Amino acid sequence: MATYTTWLGEDSAAAGDPAIVGGKGSNLNAMTVAGFPVPDGFVVTTDAYHEVVEAAGLADASPERLRTAIPSLHLPSDIAERILHAYERLGSPAVAVRSSGTAEDLADVSFAGQHDTYLDVEGSEGVLQAVLDCWASLWTPRAVAYRQRIGWDDSSLALAVVVQQMVHAQWAGVLFTVDPITGRRDRMVLEAVAGVGEALVSGEVTGEHVELDKASGRAMRGDRARARTGRGAAGDGSGVPQPVIRELAELGLEVERRFGSPQDIEWTYAGGRCALVQARPLTALPDEPVTARASARGDDMASGRSRPARESSRGTNRLGMFAVTADHMPYPPFPMDVSLIFRPAFGALLGGIRSAGFSTPPVPDVLVEIDAGVVQIRPPRVRPTWRAVWRVPALTPTLIRLVRTRTDAWRARSESTLLPLARLRDSQDLSALGEVQLLEAAQELIRAVGGLMPSRFGALTGGMAAEGITSLLVRAAVGRERAEGLNAALMSEVPCVLTDENADLDRIATLVLRSPEARAVYLEVDSDHIAERLGESAAGRTILAEVSAHLQAFGYRSLSIFTVGLPPLRDVPQVVHGLIAGLVRRDDAPTVQPGSRYERARSELAALTGYRAQMLRPLITRQLTAARSGAGFRDDSQYVLEISLAVTRRILLELGRRLAVRGILSDPDDIAYLEADEVAELVTAVASQAHDDSRTPHPRADREPAHHATIGELIARRKVARAAALDHYTVVPAELFESGRSDGRVSGMPASRGRAVGRVRVIRDESEFSTLQAGEILVCPFTNPTWTPLFSLAAAVVVDSGGAASHAAIVAREVGIPAVMGTVNGTRVLADGQRVIVDADRGLVVPVDAPARTASRVAEASTV
Repeated sequence: MATYTTWLGEDSAAAGDPAIVGGKGSNLNAMTVAGFPVPDGFVVTTDAYHEVVEAAGLADASPERLRTAIPSLHLPSDIAERILHAYERLGSPAVAVRSSGTAEDLADVSFAGQHDTYLDVEGSEGVLQAVLDCWASLWTPRAVAYRQRIGWDDSSLALAVVVQQMVHAQWAGVLFTVDPITGRRDRMVLEAVAGVGEALVSGEVTGEHVELDKASGRAMRGDRARARTGRGAAGDGSGVPQPVIRELAELGLEVERRFGSPQDIEWTYAGGRCALVQARPLTALPDEPVTARASARGDDMASGRSRPARESSRGTNRLGMFAVTADHMPYPPFPMDVSLIFRPAFGALLGGIRSAGFSTPPVPDVLVEIDAGVVQIRPPRVRPTWRAVWRVPALTPTLIRLVRTRTDAWRARSESTLLPLARLRDSQDLSALGEVQLLEAAQELIRAVGGLMPSRFGALTGGMAAEGITSLLVRAAVGRERAEGLNAALMSEVPCVLTDENADLDRIATLVLRSPEARAVYLEVDSDHIAERLGESAAGRTILAEVSAHLQAFGYRSLSIFTVGLPPLRDVPQVVHGLIAGLVRRDDAPTVQPGSRYERARSELAALTGYRAQMLRPLITRQLTAARSGAGFRDDSQYVLEISLAVTRRILLELGRRLAVRGILSDPDDIAYLEADEVAELVTAVASQAHDDSRTPHPRADREPAHHATIGELIARRKVARAAALDHYTVVPAELFESGRSDGRVSGMPASRGRAVGRVRVIRDESEFSTLQAGEILVCPFTNPTWTPLFSLAAAVVVDSGGAASHAAIVAREVGIPAVMGTVNGTRVLADGQRVIVDADRGLVVPVDAPARTASRVAEASTV
């Protein structure tokens, strides 16, 4: 007779058999039988799964069919009755419903995060649906890909479901009975958060990190111990109470002895008692270091050596606002960029400062040419003069009006001015325009962009202020420990172009996973040749059509902000194919909870109790609305500017094509190496030559102005200078950054808290997107919105440039991964395959092993 449910603590063969109750259910049952504190619960067995799947005719169905069909099934009455009877016997409380696969929580593979978990499930219907949803998660593309990657046989695979009474914890977290990073067997590591532990497991918050001496159970005092000794209530920032730490240490030792191997234990603390909600063997544990064994023998004491004091290496620099500028401009701006965009912008900025009664250096002293066509920004020294006494008050009303610019007013203005002009020029037959008209059309678009920039910055200030106020209010309402994760979640999934763009990439990646042919192409073929291979099959052509539609909607996105010298995404579809390839390879699905991350955060906010939280909630809600609106505007308005720059590039390339046909340029892209005034002189000379030729009976076919050779030499010098600068370029002088370290470590600015360990993957530009593997440490010189999908793959991000307000920092906080910014030399010191610890609380990247050096960087791609 089939067994549909078993109880945790039931002393029967079925209750302890992983083939019937899954790995998690078996471990929990063993802990309950052994007397460990485990929340009451029961298991829906694999017998129930098999019977439901077979009754529905799905036994031989494809993974995609199983995933989509199972959630909508009606459970047979006998199985539903057994589940509901067990739920009623439990007392019909709010429960946690967790998947328990027959292939998970084993000694050699954990399957961590591959199957779904649902928290705070209430009511009979909710429990039955959660069971079906857990069963369906056995067949998600990522779970299937994970099993394929480790060579697991899917035949006779099944899933049990653990249903336990929900613990509304004061503290929760994970206890490792050995140090999982160093492999030290004489240490234990405790990580904790105030509230439910899923926030820690999913990476949404950083939490407490406490290292324990295994023999005594006491918190270590040394370079990595960060235990706090307060005894306050959860959420008040006082830290994990010491009695809780001691009790958990004792429980961890007992569990390790009981199961005979190092354990990864999930725990909760509520109402004065600890409970264990999961235990599994630690997998992929490094060998114990020799120094740890020596320390265990007391060699440190014998030799008189002492541990170093905890190092404070919070990387900073002296750039201030220019740290963000460094992140936005990772490459040297092209001469055309300088003449069309940067020189006019700095002229207007410095002119405005002077009009307020301050002295400033001239533009050439701020935008300094350090080599042929290569410029850097030297932050200007601004000093007040006597005129500021009356000029500042006179200009204050204008400044107030500027910062009070409404985002909807800016959108309306751009919709009536800039965007219609950009759409006109983008759809226009440029062959009908003369050279002079082409240059004027490009300059007209840039002037339109410049006319909107001051009001854009003004419109951004309101959202930025609201975001800061929201953060402070949330911290006051829930305490520092919970505030970081809650703030990040409240600012996630902001409606904007970038969110839509990334969602569309995820959608295409899902389509690829459903097609064996397309999936094989993305996994096996270099991104430069994916489109060609996709074109060989009907399924592949379907994917190509989806990518084409994606580029039509989002293809104006630039590879580097504020440049006409580099192509937008629509001109380099291989970059998009590389992003999709990375998403297809992703095999570490986060634990799923009902609703979106933002919706869960709103629910958490609404459920807050206490006088202070209730008083602050209306203020938080009001400021949060403004903050999210401002964040959406930030990207949407940026994309409007990128549309204009992409169209400007199209116009300039047509002009470059004509100059190349005339032999003036070697390639249409070379026009980016000239300034607008230089191109204007060429256009004038071409027009004059055409006029002279029209009056000459027999014009010479090889007639060429004498200065054509000079132009070629000038472009060649600028190309050489730009290529030489690429590997070490910073848009502001490198001496303004804090110098790098000489001990192999990399230091920078903490931008998104947390710690992660993994292998380095250096991604220097978009051509390398497809090389990033799930769980690697992304090390890069810069990021911009195009890089966003990589953050869902990376375990942490380390960036040469930027600061806490940069794109990478914002996205890392939203995604919930550690980030260290402004390292200056991270891409030069760290190497592919090197194992490192990213400690974003201190702004440190610490090598665990020696780097495996790769070949030096190749020259910049031939595409300008």
